[in-house]
Amino acid sequence: MNQNTAPPITLDAQHLPGQGWIRVRASDRAALDAISRQHGLSLERQTTHPIEEAGFTVLPVALPLRDDDLVGGYSFRAVSVLIAFTADLVITVEPDQPVDALSYAQARANRLPATASSHDALLLIIEALGDSMQDTIARISLVLGDLADEAVDSSGGFKVEGRQVGVADIAQTAVSLGEAEELIARTIEGQLMLERATRWVRRSAAATGNGDAALLSDIQGSRRHARFQHAKVRNIQQSLMTTLDLKQNQIIKVFTVVTAVFTPPTLIAAYYGQNFAHMPELSFQWGEWFVMGATVFFALVPLAYIKRKGWLR
Repeated sequence: MNQNTAPPITLDAQHLPGQGWIRVRASDRAALDAISRQHGLSLERQTTHPIEEAGFTVLPVALPLRDDDLVGGYSFRAVSVLIAFTADLVITVEPDQPVDALSYAQARANRLPATASSHDALLLIIEALGDSMQDTIARISLVLGDLADEAVDSSGGFKVEGRQVGVADIAQTAVSLGEAEELIARTIEGQLMLERATRWVRRSAAATGNGDAALLSDIQGSRRHARFQHAKVRNIQQSLMTTLDLKQNQIIKVFTVVTAVFTPPTLIAAYYGQNFAHMPELSFQWGEWFVMGATVFFALVPLAYIKRKGWLR
C-alpha cells in the first residue's frame, strides 16, 4: 500500500479542538508503521536529544515515575515518552503500561476551547509530566526521612528487637541511600529534559504566552527541590561514613584494651612456662596463690589506668 492510499490513523486517537492527539504504545508496531507510511515519521528509533523529521519536532523524555502496581511502599519505574508534534498534530509514544500523567493531560486537553492549538496541548502534556515528577520527589523525600532515622539509629542506637545497630545495618542503609541518590539523579535529568522540551515548544510556537514562562518556572523550582533532596542524601551519607569510622575506631579501641589487660598475665605465664633448672617459687607453700594474685593484680593495673584516662567512654 503506497503513501497516498494509506488509511488514516484512528487507533487511540484523541481529537482535540482544531487538531488531533494520537497516543501510541511503543510495542504497537502496526500503529507505528501506519504513522511512518502516512507522515514519513519513524518513531521506533532511540534518541536522547530533540530532532526534526518530516516536519515534526520529536522530543524524548525519560522520567522515573511512581508505580502503584509494584509491591512496596515506594516503588518507581523508568518511563520513556516520545513526543512528536507539528502545528496541528501531536503524537505521543509511551510504554505498554499507561502513563497516568498522559491520561490526566488527555482529560484536560479534551476540555480545551475550539481555538486551542497543539502548542496548548503540548504544554498540558509537559505540565502533567512535571507534576508527576514532583510527586516522585515528594515520595523520595519520605524515603529520605526514613533513611535519616536509620542513620540516627546507626550512630549508637538500638533496633526494635533490642540489638545494637552494627556495621551491616549501616552498610544496608548506605546501599539504600545510593539507590535514592541514583533515583534523584534520574529525576533531575528528567526535569532537564522537560525544561528542554518546553523551550522547544515555545520556540516552535508562533507566539509565546505566560503559560510557557510559568511552566518553565515550575519545572526549575521542582529541579531545585530535587537538588535539595540530593544534598540531603549527601549529608546523610556523610553522617553514615562518620558513624562507620567511629564504630571502627571503637572496635579497635576494644581490642587495644583487651590486649593491654591480657599482656601482663601473658608475660607471667610465659615466664613460669620456662624449663628452668631451679625455680624457688615452686617450694613456697602459697606459691600458686601468689602467682595467681600477681596475675590478677598486673591485669587490673592497666585496666584501672585506662579507665582513669577515660578511654573506655
